Amino acid sequence: MVNVMEWQKQRWQPNGNAEMMYVKVMTDEQLETLRKQIAVYATICEQLIEMHKNISSHQDLAGIRLGNMYCDPLLGSGGHKIASRRRWTPSAMQLQILERIFDQGTGTPTKEKIKEITNELSQHGQISETNVYNWFQNRRARSKRKQQNVAPSANAESEVETEVDSKDKKTKPGRISVPS
Repeated sequence: MVNVMEWQKQRWQPNGNAEMMYVKVMTDEQLETLRKQIAVYATICEQLIEMHKNISSHQDLAGIRLGNMYCDPLLGSGGHKIASRRRWTPSAMQLQILERIFDQGTGTPTKEKIKEITNELSQHGQISETNVYNWFQNRRARSKRKQQNVAPSANAESEVETEVDSKDKKTKPGRISVPS
């Protein structure tokens, strides 16, 4: 019996004619095992596609935990986004709580503190630990930018005052003060 997994090879004869030679590379049992494995892999792929559809239908879901592993349904195996993520917008109450914590001046909170803050804020709307961490990072950056924008204008004003003061202190020409 000749099966699909045979290999065809041409061999040249001394008279210039080609002779076809067939070499069997798999036994019938090996071929049947391969077909079964391919069917199993196809089933697994279908199940994975179905799982992905179910997960991505929950657009509000920022990520899920499977055992000890965190899975972000919007990221593929290479870490590239495979779907657009909805932007998190804090509620007024969440924003008020975050600002109050930021104003206490502790900087970006520790992982444990972020968990506590997330639990507190989740009572006022959906939020993840990543949202809390990113909010503090962004808020700190905005605060630094604001300080840098205020500092140059304050320096510019002091330079102007210095120039005015130095003009007033100059002595008028023709008047020479001599120490007595």
